[in-house]
Amino acid sequence: MDTAHFLNQISVILYWICFGAYSAYWILGFTRWKLRFPILLGFVILHLATITIRGISIEYFPLTNKYESFNAFAVATFIILLIYARTESHIYRMTLFAIGYGFFVAAAIFPKGLSYAPPLMLTIWYILHVPLSFFCYALWVSAMAAAVARYFASGEKRLYDQIIDSGFQYGLIVFSISMIFGGLWGYVAWGSYFLWDAKVVWSVIIWFFYATCLHLDYWQEAKRFKPPMAILGFIILLMTYVGTSFLIGSSHSFR
Repeated sequence: MDTAHFLNQISVILYWICFGAYSAYWILGFTRWKLRFPILLGFVILHLATITIRGISIEYFPLTNKYESFNAFAVATFIILLIYARTESHIYRMTLFAIGYGFFVAAAIFPKGLSYAPPLMLTIWYILHVPLSFFCYALWVSAMAAAVARYFASGEKRLYDQIIDSGFQYGLIVFSISMIFGGLWGYVAWGSYFLWDAKVVWSVIIWFFYATCLHLDYWQEAKRFKPPMAILGFIILLMTYVGTSFLIGSSHSFR
């Protein structure tokens, strides 16, 4: 067995170890807040090690197929959860963790053998574009989770509003930077900064959607629509990220 296949086998074993660890974390609950952060941090570090070893085995950034894509999106979501790990809202943490866990579990159904990057991915702009997209998606998922928790909250709701606003703001900033890198990648890969491609069109739609969400602050009567918009945004996110690959088809689809 060559080194690449050996490292990939280690990566797959670590993935299943993470699978068991996250599942136990989900089944046993989120523990007391003093233990919540270090336990999840340890799992995320192990998860990142899994992705790193996978990258070493293929000698490229490990985002070349659906297994790697869903795996990376899951860890981005868990990293955002780490930032808010001390948030006392169980519903918020449970919702955010459930989304990340769902994508992590979904990654298990895809082939985990060695998958090397095609020529169109072999550019720095791709490496900069895709991970940033996942982190902005995770921020928008966080906003959705806060909106869900807000509907169940009986007391002070300011914390949820702050998380929603942070998700909107930082998510849009990161996504805007990602789209710049994506345009540069498109020019290198296809000779154009913009294509009438499902993924690109839905990326524009979601950018305008969250830009609109930010501008709700300038209309006092519209501020109350931010929580439902955060939930609607998650549906648009799923269409942008998953729907364009499985339902419509796109030149950007992971294999």
